Amino acid sequence: LRCRVGAPALGRAGPSSLRSLSSAVPLAPPPLAHAPPTELGPLALNRIRDNYGARLKKTRVGRGVGSGRGRKSGRGMKGMAARAGNKGFLLQSGGQTSDVKRIPKRGFYRLKREYLGVNLQDLQSWVLSGRLDRPAADAPITVKTLFDNRLITLRAGVSGIKLLGRGGGQLQVPLHVEAQQLSAPAIQAVEAAGGSVTAVYYSPLALRGLLKPEAFERKGRLRPRPALPPPKLMLKYMEAERRGYLADLKPGDVVRPHEHPPHVDLSARNPRSALPLGRRRSDWEAERSGGGSGGGGGGGGGGGGGGGWSEVI
Repeated sequence: LRCRVGAPALGRAGPSSLRSLSSAVPLAPPPLAHAPPTELGPLALNRIRDNYGARLKKTRVGRGVGSGRGRKSGRGMKGMAARAGNKGFLLQSGGQTSDVKRIPKRGFYRLKREYLGVNLQDLQSWVLSGRLDRPAADAPITVKTLFDNRLITLRAGVSGIKLLGRGGGQLQVPLHVEAQQLSAPAIQAVEAAGGSVTAVYYSPLALRGLLKPEAFERKGRLRPRPALPPPKLMLKYMEAERRGYLADLKPGDVVRPHEHPPHVDLSARNPRSALPLGRRRSDWEAERSGGGSGGGGGGGGGGGGGGGWSEVI
């Protein structure tokens, strides 16, 4: 082994000589048991690419005849196909009767009633957190209560709320709720906790008048009266099992008198509906008071007067 004069030979060098050479020749550190990778490999995020042909390059039209899609941009000369917008090719069949007109139509589309679902666990959390102002002891929580507290938002086409039974097993607060639809688990959970539920129907106009009465006042319109359910929903709201509000209704009762607008006089009744045909109200009142002969004369006068009398039914 050749070495310079005065320098120790590496083959015969001891530990002291190696320490003297440590400043000139750095020693490699000992290998780690779990050394970090020095390169990321083929699955690195910076190497993710789409497969070849997955993304087609967009064709640029109208960039000169040398591009292959210049001048007319591949649309041809004039006509409807060269214009922008909907071409309407599905409505055309080359001059013959189009398929839209030729194929017969079957069935119909029935507009479904939609309801906004409200769970019992949400009602209880709103009450306990103070977000929902609980009404008086006898007043129930209605759709207007939730709407005024900004807990729900009813878009157009929604017929009200539906009370659902999620979280009914942990219900501890007695709730008195009025909803448009009720699920069977929700009824059982609320009544088991000491509350009550009622299913109440609102027409779209009545629901709007209930939630936003200021809209009618601003336009100078009278607030609508509550309407009865349509015939297909009438039996549903008359069943006691579904807690319908018409279950205990009797002939002559006023439906929900507290929801009628102020301009409606519930005590006034139209006497003309009880009059027989062809009789005047004055004759009918006279007969009721005991004036039978006067009633007969009045009847003759009514016949001579003809049909111009305003009080003849």
